[in-house]
Amino acid sequence: MVKLLLALAIAAAPASDGISAFAGGRVTSPDGKWAVWAAPADADTERKAAVARLNGPGVRDRELMRFAREIDVSWPAASDKVLLIQRNARFAEIYAFTLGPSEVGVDRIQSDLDRGMAGRSPKLASIANRRIALGKIGADTCVLVAESGLPSERGDGSIVPRRGAFLLDMIERRAMAIDDCPGARID
Repeated sequence: MVKLLLALAIAAAPASDGISAFAGGRVTSPDGKWAVWAAPADADTERKAAVARLNGPGVRDRELMRFAREIDVSWPAASDKVLLIQRNARFAEIYAFTLGPSEVGVDRIQSDLDRGMAGRSPKLASIANRRIALGKIGADTCVLVAESGLPSERGDGSIVPRRGAFLLDMIERRAMAIDDCPGARID
């Protein structure tokens, strides 16, 4: 009976599209042409961060970014980009990279999210944590961002939360504020 329950629990668990810095890993695109991978970080040497790399047609081991804990990998539909969400103990950041031998254009998604969240109420003096979840609006990708921190009106007191939803423009690599991000959930 215990084996059956364990098998059901494992089968019900969602498949992870993430890579741990400690274990390394590989995430392949839905069409099987591209892969983001990382070897495990080595805590005994100076290389304490893992390096996310891209492999695909005409591309071999292109370095995308360094990360300390883990990244989630997302392949937006009908796009020549891959999204990497870097997650640490309290913060998450999102970056878009071109599928190809070199980067084309400038990624402004994270800076747009930072600016968009700074303009929301309540105003925060400091941010204690940030979480990011992906969702979909039709074929487009959106993100839900949740932050919490101390309010700017007073230097102490209770931590307050704020949320914002943003639509990602994968061509320009920008984020625009929207009312809601269907399918994105942050508990």
